[in-house]
Amino acid sequence: MTEFTFSRPIIAGKKKESSTPGNIAYALFVLLCFWAGAQMLNLVVHAPGVFEHLVQVQDSSRPRIEIGLAVGTLFGLVPFLMGCALLGVVALIMRWRRYF
Repeated sequence: MTEFTFSRPIIAGKKKESSTPGNIAYALFVLLCFWAGAQMLNLVVHAPGVFEHLVQVQDSSRPRIEIGLAVGTLFGLVPFLMGCALLGVVALIMRWRRYF
């Protein structure tokens, strides 16, 4: 296996000072992402058959499958939230390991 060596460490212990414009830009980006996510959830809630209609192939020989809002939430939103929680726990453990 080839080994790579760098002249500087990739993850340095010294932290850069944060800039106010950078923090404002990041906050606006996060707000935009939350707004877009809220709009998509609003669309799904008010039109429950849209996703199922888009996913199905236009083939008359296949049976038409209707997925209710509760089933879509159970098998879509719950695994997504559990995955986000798992990633958050892993990130938190890695952050705590650095300090202890």
